[in-house]
Amino acid sequence: MSKEILIATNNLGKAEEIRQIFIGSNFSLKFLFDFKEQIKDFIVSENANSFEGNALIKALLFGKQLGMLTLADDSGLCVDALDGQPGIHSARYHKKGDDTANYEKLLRELENVSEKERRAHYHCSVAIYNPVDNFIATTDAYWEGRIAFQPKGDKSFGYAPIFLPKDFLYQKSAAEFNHEDLIGINHRGKAFRKAINILQSL
Repeated sequence: MSKEILIATNNLGKAEEIRQIFIGSNFSLKFLFDFKEQIKDFIVSENANSFEGNALIKALLFGKQLGMLTLADDSGLCVDALDGQPGIHSARYHKKGDDTANYEKLLRELENVSEKERRAHYHCSVAIYNPVDNFIATTDAYWEGRIAFQPKGDKSFGYAPIFLPKDFLYQKSAAEFNHEDLIGINHRGKAFRKAINILQSL
């Protein structure tokens, strides 16, 4: 019998990727959009100064409210030439807060930066919270790459169209692959698989 857990996200693209990661596990996934009425008045302030801190805020908040074993992640793109920015501000880097505006702003800031100096990595932290016994754990993972000079691909979200993974020798963007093609190597896949291992040991 599968155990039901909550993944604290409303992002449909992220939800689909996480579903793929959990295939073959003994867990049944629910997402925040499955509990619209129960959380309709919730305002989440992701005001920590780290990915881990923001993941914990979400896991604790929604885990307590819904009384479920909860996983929450926070992830972002960190660019060496920009001293790690956009980092924890990745989702709201541009005031518009949409994917295209965010990565277009980033490309403008790197306009005069050479190919070799465009190193970057994704960072993902996953927090686990069980309200029954107050169990808390976190995991972290990274995905190395470079920032492209222009966007390519439309199969993913966020900064994927301008992120060139090192795994593919910087030749293709993350948005040129389907989610299931990347979960074995990307930051979210690595971090959530670590989390699954922790869940299975509980």
